[in-house]
Amino acid sequence: MHNSSFFHHNHPKRTLFLVCVFLITSAQLLPVASRRRRRWFHNPSRLISEEARYSRDGFDTDQKYLETLDVHENLVYQHASEKEFYRQWARSQVAFNVSGEVGSTDSEHSNFQFNHGVASGDPLHDSVILWTKVTAPQTTGSLYVKFAVSSTGNLPDSSLPGSPPTAIGEPFITGAVLTGPEVDFTIKLDIQGLNPKTTYYFQFSMASDASAHQAGLSYGMVHSPPGKTKTLPAPNDSTVSSIEFGVVSCSNLPNGFFNAYAGLAGKTDVDVVLHLGDYIYEYRNGEYGDGASIGRVPLPDRELLTLEDYRERHAQYKEDEDLQLLHRLKPWIVIWDDHEFVDDISGYAVSKLANESISRIPAAMRAYFEYLPIRVATTHLYKPNRLSFQKEEPNILSEKIAHHNSGTFAIYRNFQFGTLVDLMMLDTRIHGRDKNDWATVDNELRTMLGQDQERWLIENLKDSSDRGTAWRVIGNQVVFSPMDHWGFMFNTDAWDGYPASRRRIIEAIESHGIQDVVVVTGDVHTSFAFDVPKSMDSYDKRTGSGSLLVEFVSPAISSPSPLESVYLGGLNQLAETLFPKMEPHMKWMDLSRRGYMVLKVGLERTVCEYWYVRNVRQRSSKSALGMTVETERRSGKITRVAEIV
Repeated sequence: MHNSSFFHHNHPKRTLFLVCVFLITSAQLLPVASRRRRRWFHNPSRLISEEARYSRDGFDTDQKYLETLDVHENLVYQHASEKEFYRQWARSQVAFNVSGEVGSTDSEHSNFQFNHGVASGDPLHDSVILWTKVTAPQTTGSLYVKFAVSSTGNLPDSSLPGSPPTAIGEPFITGAVLTGPEVDFTIKLDIQGLNPKTTYYFQFSMASDASAHQAGLSYGMVHSPPGKTKTLPAPNDSTVSSIEFGVVSCSNLPNGFFNAYAGLAGKTDVDVVLHLGDYIYEYRNGEYGDGASIGRVPLPDRELLTLEDYRERHAQYKEDEDLQLLHRLKPWIVIWDDHEFVDDISGYAVSKLANESISRIPAAMRAYFEYLPIRVATTHLYKPNRLSFQKEEPNILSEKIAHHNSGTFAIYRNFQFGTLVDLMMLDTRIHGRDKNDWATVDNELRTMLGQDQERWLIENLKDSSDRGTAWRVIGNQVVFSPMDHWGFMFNTDAWDGYPASRRRIIEAIESHGIQDVVVVTGDVHTSFAFDVPKSMDSYDKRTGSGSLLVEFVSPAISSPSPLESVYLGGLNQLAETLFPKMEPHMKWMDLSRRGYMVLKVGLERTVCEYWYVRNVRQRSSKSALGMTVETERRSGKITRVAEIV
């Protein structure tokens, strides 16, 4: 027999032999090539071999135990130097061992948790921000977290409104993201390529044992609570006939429980939550609410000053069950007010630590961007004007802020809900605002928004009207309507302290023929509903003639209300009778109750519902409808007020 036939090019044994030689040779050479490619990953706490931590060499080679994921940008690394750090050191892919699962009981014994829940925010028609935070031991360095997005979720019993999903379905988007102590282990992702007007479910997970993950050993996975979110309609979608906003503000942890958040969580038809500021408060316990008797002493128990202080306070708020629940169920659109920084930061700054406010602003701002699901508006740079503590020129202050914060971005931005609603969220607290000063109230050059933001608002209102959008909603921190009809100015911290700015906006609305503008406001812990005329002299209180737009002011979530501590029999009724006589454009008010608003925007009318909780010193999820106020399309005024008995 001639053995040369074995080497004939068509011989099957020859083909098998060559394949075996190729596989054996490759297996011998792979470790060498891998060692040549080895580089070291910089970690703030330690140096870890990139190969040992992330390559397949350190894992079980059985494919069913591995999942290799693309690494996505963590938006919390917001400044140029941090983005460069992230770009340089984050892997393009990372592998997770998915052979084991850690159940809810076992996860309690893991050294990693998701104790601060999950959140979503700033939805657009094709993207949404997802947020979470890893609770990790103090000695932990940088680590990777897995995320998953699904179009389905395991919903709880539908008879229990406000219950979150218990699990997500098969994900169609998965990935990994890097976080670490330099950003307090927070994570913020911009998930793109989504469908308009669609509900999505999301979840985060990570190795239950980071050292095992780094060493390539077997480990289970710890999971975050599942979350639910929703994208907006496409901007040109003319089929949208209704949108519901939950409107909240002023959540003071030591003063009481966040019962209003729990009540709003049960409103299944609400599409988006608008938080109009004072998401946290900066005080020590007892200064503006005493949480000692109800287990809600703020941390740290001192007035906030440093980045670590603001981070700890934000983290404590995020551990509240009712806040977590509402974040899990709804996307939020947020703006800050003053207490995310320091009380009346644009006014007289009564804080004993006012001199440190130069460093407090960037510290508080950074913590805010780390802990809130807000998209950084890179098109609008933050431009402080003359704040209360400022004795220097604005450009000098801007340079100092930039030095501390490496360039932070403004929060005013807009959202389009088909052709039904255009939402514009303002920064009336910090960006471009002149100092709150009684002596210069009538100065025509003073501004509430800064020239750039004021111009942006007017242009957006005009563009919205020109493109045929039915309604324009302005999210705003402080009361827009005038409240000085008797010649006494109640609150120069509000737009009353900046009458020239307000007049320019109202005149622009009038001159451009812009109709159907609704302002929603927080800040004052009180319920109001206003007609907003150009001038009180031309306003008819009986017919509402002369009003160009309306304003709805939201009660507080838990902060003290004006008459909370001075309620004396009929004082509420007396005030509610007296104030409308003083302010004839005020169509509704409540000075004592806490709660939230539900703003229902339809094709022909917008209805604002005022919902109230019984008290905030005992935890409860119950809320009751107290009042509905309506404005009809093209009326420019409040057309119906109906108190619920």
